[in-house]
Amino acid sequence: MPPKKLTILPMALAVAALSACSFSVGEPTVTGDELAELAEDALEEETGSRPEMDCGSVDSISVSQDKEVDCVATSTETGVAYDATVTFTSVEGSDYEISVEVASEPNGAASEAPATDPAEDDTSAPADSAISIVVPAPDFAAAVADEVADEWGSGNDIDCGDTTTRTIMEGAVHSCVLIDVSTDAQYVITITITSIDVEANSFNFEAEVDDTPIAG
Repeated sequence: MPPKKLTILPMALAVAALSACSFSVGEPTVTGDELAELAEDALEEETGSRPEMDCGSVDSISVSQDKEVDCVATSTETGVAYDATVTFTSVEGSDYEISVEVASEPNGAASEAPATDPAEDDTSAPADSAISIVVPAPDFAAAVADEVADEWGSGNDIDCGDTTTRTIMEGAVHSCVLIDVSTDAQYVITITITSIDVEANSFNFEAEVDDTPIAG
């Protein structure tokens, strides 16, 4: 399987936005499209990757302290969508700041944050997924290691816990730990199953390694 990289947006980002573009009786307002663009700018500045934000087609959203707006962030690299919340964290006249919180797992997968230590079966899977395959845990870890070899180098250890097998379903999200053999630093690695072939007992996936190592 060719290595791919899934760009997963960070779970929480606090960033500054531009001032509001329209006003209503002294109270700043912003359209859904304008708010989406501000959130895109903020996320691009923070992560280097610009998602597509959808905050609805509302013509006028009043800007008030701690007001939350539900949005959807879609990775332009993978097409994967994530629930997101934009919060007005500071409002002073026509100027305001926002924070953008993006779910750590894509829409359609049960929400379960990666653990700092791999659980015995640290997996989030769609509740309605009936088709699955079972693979030996060492084979799963080896496939993950091959996936990230181009970026992280070969020979790094992948720790997916103490289970002997992994149940693989399309759309499931698995969490493991990558151990950098050159520094012994550990990083959470999130594996999203993109497709499975039951007859061939094979699967395809995308993997993303956190930029920050696990605190010791």
